[in-house]
Amino acid sequence: MTHAVIIPLFNKAGYIVKTLESLMLQTKMPDELIIVDDQSTDGSLEIAKDFLEKQSFSFRNCRIEIVSLQENYGPGNARNTGFLKTNSELISFLDADDLYHPHLLEVASQAFEKEGLEFLVLNMMFLPGGEVYPNLTALKKYLQPLSENLYEVIHPLKAVTSPRFIMGVGSNVITKRRWLTSIQYKTGSYLNEGIDFWYRVLKHILDRTAIGKVALLSGNYLQVTEVNGSLSRKTYAHFKEIDFPPVLSRYKNSKDHHDRLLMGMIGRRWYTYSIKSLKSPKQKILFIGHYSYLLPKYIGYTLRRLLS
Repeated sequence: MTHAVIIPLFNKAGYIVKTLESLMLQTKMPDELIIVDDQSTDGSLEIAKDFLEKQSFSFRNCRIEIVSLQENYGPGNARNTGFLKTNSELISFLDADDLYHPHLLEVASQAFEKEGLEFLVLNMMFLPGGEVYPNLTALKKYLQPLSENLYEVIHPLKAVTSPRFIMGVGSNVITKRRWLTSIQYKTGSYLNEGIDFWYRVLKHILDRTAIGKVALLSGNYLQVTEVNGSLSRKTYAHFKEIDFPPVLSRYKNSKDHHDRLLMGMIGRRWYTYSIKSLKSPKQKILFIGHYSYLLPKYIGYTLRRLLS
């Protein structure tokens, strides 16, 4: 199957070469590589262009397109823009500081063709720490083995809303192009926008097909770099600087069981992240007070998860 890889690029000068090298070393090369530069100011785009020019022979069977955006609207907008440039059957978004295992695209293509997959989630190894997510043992009730390192996800919406399942963090989803034509990333959002996007894609697939499979690929085929200064390590002087996850706005009035489970999971993560990232005790207290109206709802969602 043909495969397009889309890289949103913003100020990753120290990482983009290794990311591109991980594509150059694939046993099955991508058919399309779309790089969307979101107004980088550190020379990232020039570094990427220089590498691709020097390695043009290695990428000779891959159509490469580089898009330079005129304004910075965040990674969601860059991914939306890149998708519109693709024609391949499979689509994946690769962050400019993450790495693919050399066999990933080959293994993924075979899995989609042999198993009739529609949606594939990759487990992740975080570097340099070495932590691996998700925890397969904790999720075993949702997983049915298909082949080595490949599991069908049973009850996908319940699985992906589990706190132990990670979908949409880093670059860990591959799906068929046809499922993305009517869904876009929320622009201007920087916190959990990937979870919001891929959850909507998954619901879209499950609403329209009863035969396509959702699967999880283990084996550490995706390496996610823990970058100093990244959002997960950012600190805030004022609680209102913290982005409000789009999931919490999108499903605040939803009666759907899985939407509520997702809100509970994201709400807890967001709360923990916010308290940890605020510098002063005063701002922590103000944050808790400002969003106190949400606490009964998330407590209810937590109980719903425990009882489901």
